[in-house]
Amino acid sequence: MELDIMGNFSTYYIRGFKSPGMYIQGRGVLVYLGKLVKRFGKRALVLSDKIVWNIVGSIIGSSLKNFDIHFIYSVFGGECSWNEINRISSIAIENGVDMVIGIGGGKALDTAKAVAIPNGLAAVMVPTIASTDAPITAHSVIYTEPYPGKLLELLFFPRNPDIIIVDTEVIAKAPPRFLAAGMGDAASHYWEARAIFAGNKSNFVYMDYNGRKGVEPLKPFDVGFIFASHAWEILRRHGVLAMDSARTRVVTPSLDMVVYANTLLSGLAVENCGTALAHAVGNGLSALEEKMKPMQYHGEMVAFGTLVEIVAEDPPMIQEYICWAHSIGLPITLQELGLENVTDDELYQIAERAKMSLGFSRIPYEIMPEKLVELIKIADKIGRKLGERCPRQPYS
Repeated sequence: MELDIMGNFSTYYIRGFKSPGMYIQGRGVLVYLGKLVKRFGKRALVLSDKIVWNIVGSIIGSSLKNFDIHFIYSVFGGECSWNEINRISSIAIENGVDMVIGIGGGKALDTAKAVAIPNGLAAVMVPTIASTDAPITAHSVIYTEPYPGKLLELLFFPRNPDIIIVDTEVIAKAPPRFLAAGMGDAASHYWEARAIFAGNKSNFVYMDYNGRKGVEPLKPFDVGFIFASHAWEILRRHGVLAMDSARTRVVTPSLDMVVYANTLLSGLAVENCGTALAHAVGNGLSALEEKMKPMQYHGEMVAFGTLVEIVAEDPPMIQEYICWAHSIGLPITLQELGLENVTDDELYQIAERAKMSLGFSRIPYEIMPEKLVELIKIADKIGRKLGERCPRQPYS
């Protein structure tokens, strides 16, 4: 399907753009945390799991103390759920903090946002992996308990985090699989942005915010597409070298560029364009999450969803995408997602779950469950056939 992605760039609509207050990235930058957040006040709530705290806790604690910032440390419970959000919110309010500093992966950061922003506190994001654009976005993904929970809803906020601080030395020491998953998520935004502009769909910026939901979504500026395109170009050029860097736990220019693409560019792209078929399929695959062996990360499921979207909308890019995905270790078949002997009934479960995704409403053409099942089958078949030409590389 040929998409006219330029046709709506110059037409007048009410458009909206959102971004975080500040983004800082660099080697060893965590030592400047206290200096960077002192403008928000003198009392902080710090949220992370114990593993993350053992890695960065001493650096963060020293930096905050150097600038006379008193902090309360709370151990993250592991899931971004309403119980956890309410528990941490009570601690923040009782202690009269000025800011919430979330440290770790997407779930910890989403929880920190859901505590800070509705309570009028500064939201400080310190990602320790580059697997998600959660540090940038103005929404949190809420799950049921216990971990790993099931997707419950998306909670939208009227503003983005106040500051994001990304220490590439910390990122380089994380398992390489996280970096690859982040690339799978970030790459999808290029094709989703194309589809959203072609269909004149809305982004994740809203005229108003009513409780947990955004009201009256706005149209994107072309800069959202530029963010998505630039992210994909960086991933194409630097992805393999960045994975080599992650395997050796060394910060290189390629690793630095990919962290930038996975985090800032990806977050600005999704915020200011939205999601479409790739994320709908990725979310749909969560219907079979319990069957997946091993469990797959969000970016890995979205990577297969991107192949489905390319099959539907941009067939000339199929071979290039498959070879790129395999070169960094991403799955492009159902089997590589840990799904063996998938039945038609299970494919329909994926399709029905995909329909519930916010991205499904932004697909610029009608797609019934039967058609989506067919596209998934075709993508899986193509992935198995063409993937043999470019063998999948191990993460580690």
